[in-house]
Amino acid sequence: MTGYCSCSSLYVTLLHLQNPMSAPVSLEIVLGFAMFALVFVTLERFFPFRQQRVLRPGWMTDVLYYLVGCFVGHFSDAITAGTILLFGWALGFQSGGFAGQQPEWLQFIELVLIADFLAYCYHRACHKTPWLWRLHKVHHMSTRMDWLANVRLHPLDKILGDCFQFIPIFSLGFAHTPLLAYTIMLGFQGFLNHSNIKVEYGPLRWIIASPTFHHWHHCCDREAYDKNFAPHLVIFDF
Repeated sequence: MTGYCSCSSLYVTLLHLQNPMSAPVSLEIVLGFAMFALVFVTLERFFPFRQQRVLRPGWMTDVLYYLVGCFVGHFSDAITAGTILLFGWALGFQSGGFAGQQPEWLQFIELVLIADFLAYCYHRACHKTPWLWRLHKVHHMSTRMDWLANVRLHPLDKILGDCFQFIPIFSLGFAHTPLLAYTIMLGFQGFLNHSNIKVEYGPLRWIIASPTFHHWHHCCDREAYDKNFAPHLVIFDF
């Protein structure tokens, strides 16, 4: 649901606390958008699920949501980072400690499981709780599914989702390498699942969420309502 400027931008925010001379936020946003556009416009061009224009109806609105969401995301980053620092001070957690004492491959698996479960719970609550749905329904207003549909989020929906998902996982003290690996996967998977790309996972479709899996979540068919919430692992939707 999120992922374009959420966990990755939070990771950057935490690094900024250690290295305030890193690249400006505006440059990160532009470069990030250009990178995702280059990858997914190309893939949608050569492996389309359905034929549609790159500049389909509503694309400018989604670009604006991307820009607003990235800047608003830094507000949620500040809340999350502040809470993490508070937890770290109060409970003695730190990056490289607690969960960070485990092998990095195991940390990555734990990150995927924990973060995906938290995202599933929040996403499900957005569909079941009326006041959350009033925020989240903005994400379902895109009339065409492609990579840009990933970024159409109400700012408050983004802030709440970021905090609910990322305060716990960053507070547990995972090491930098598995956190970075997860942020890359989160960003890529979020755009991929919304993209207009025809890709088949074979037997892995029962484990890993695919564009087909998530497109069904966005479908207008009543049978698709309130289904397929998980961003990465379909096991939570069984």
